[in-house]
Amino acid sequence: MNFAAESHVDRSIYESKDFIETNIVGTYNLLESARSYWNDLDQNLKQDFRFLHISSDEVYGSLSSSDHPSNESDPYKPNSPYSASKAASDHLARAWFQTYKLPVLTVNSANNYGPYQFPEKLIPKTIIRSIKNLKVPLYGDGTQIRSWIYVDDHVRAIESLISKGISGHVYNITAYDELTNKTIVEKTLDILGKSHDMIEYVGDRPGHDKRYSIDCSKIENQIGWKHQYKFDDALKQTVDWYLQNQSWWEPLINENTLHPQPWTITWK
Repeated sequence: MNFAAESHVDRSIYESKDFIETNIVGTYNLLESARSYWNDLDQNLKQDFRFLHISSDEVYGSLSSSDHPSNESDPYKPNSPYSASKAASDHLARAWFQTYKLPVLTVNSANNYGPYQFPEKLIPKTIIRSIKNLKVPLYGDGTQIRSWIYVDDHVRAIESLISKGISGHVYNITAYDELTNKTIVEKTLDILGKSHDMIEYVGDRPGHDKRYSIDCSKIENQIGWKHQYKFDDALKQTVDWYLQNQSWWEPLINENTLHPQPWTITWK
């Protein structure tokens, strides 16, 4: 299972080399290592082997409000260094299946949230800055739309695909919770009992995609997986976890994980 990636779009804009090396070259190395291992297996074990490659809904690019959700057969249109590197890794995974018959499956997932998410991400950053009574930066007007899925639902989907997924196939995973970044921040502040005045609108991220949306009817119909968590309930669970586990996230935070990026206003 290849979960390894440089995953934060903000950092990819000013540290793109790391994303090329980890997401593209790193995936190549893993595919080749897996292929070498797989080639030496006896036939029965070969049939049971899977290489599960975890990717992103961002590879499909930005959608307008009227566009239908992206499905697995839609063309890739990545717009950031991060999404371009993930798209490239997806193409490598596909090629290793087509050329070498390595049994690869690719998962394009919506935004994950839940416990243990690194503080640079939107939801934990909002929680932590609110706890510290710091302004919460929001890019542009905050109307960018993302699709979300609670991490436990994502894990159950992956568990299902390990045993039931078809090699060479791509599977989208989402809970269909499409929300603006502003709504996410406001809901988080509400749970914490904080004023929406804590939001600080900052300069927009370069090339900021307007909307991500994916259709996951394929995994629902083929595998029988369906998401279980409701967004508002799972968000509250997530906030509670960060409130109760400050000893985990406190050592991880620094100016790079909590402040707006270099093209925006200063942190303090």
